[in-house]
Amino acid sequence: MSDVETRPPGRPRSAEADEAILQAALELMAADGYRALTIERVRERSGVGKATIYRRYGSKEELVRAAITHLNSDIPLPEDTGSIQGDFAATAQLVLAGAAKTGALTLMPRLLSEVVGEPQMHALFYEHLVEPRRRVVRGIVERAKARGEIRQDVDTDMAIDLMVGPFIYRLIMAGGDAAGIGSPVDLLNTVMAGLTPRA
Repeated sequence: MSDVETRPPGRPRSAEADEAILQAALELMAADGYRALTIERVRERSGVGKATIYRRYGSKEELVRAAITHLNSDIPLPEDTGSIQGDFAATAQLVLAGAAKTGALTLMPRLLSEVVGEPQMHALFYEHLVEPRRRVVRGIVERAKARGEIRQDVDTDMAIDLMVGPFIYRLIMAGGDAAGIGSPVDLLNTVMAGLTPRA
């Protein structure tokens, strides 16, 4: 049997359409939040037909899950630079560059605040938006411990909060403007004064 005969009915999926749909969903959520997102608005922004969107995603929730997963597809643990400052700077640069494409700098705090009191959606956003970033920073912290840059008795998740928390706080205070954050490494150096081994 030929490939033509075994192919499922319907047109093949278009990578361009997939990208347009997910990008539109992310941009709309970054601008107006999760509650304001509708399939119709995604259709208008992406230029992809509503039937095409529904063939890929049966509901708004499925689309949001896919969009957030797509957002995190390019956040790997950086190559070991030899220092926690270098590793953290490389990750911050990657995150900021990716966020510039979608306006996603305010996406995480906006979405998490919207779903307070909705455990299922909060879990969805935490799993696909927060945890992938924490996983990268967790790897950076463990490397730093192995190098002796962070004390072994420091709780790793607490260290993540201390490293990332000031960054997110400044981001919120700056209204999502990356220029108002300051240097991620300068923030980290201030935190490191309390994490490094004591003499």
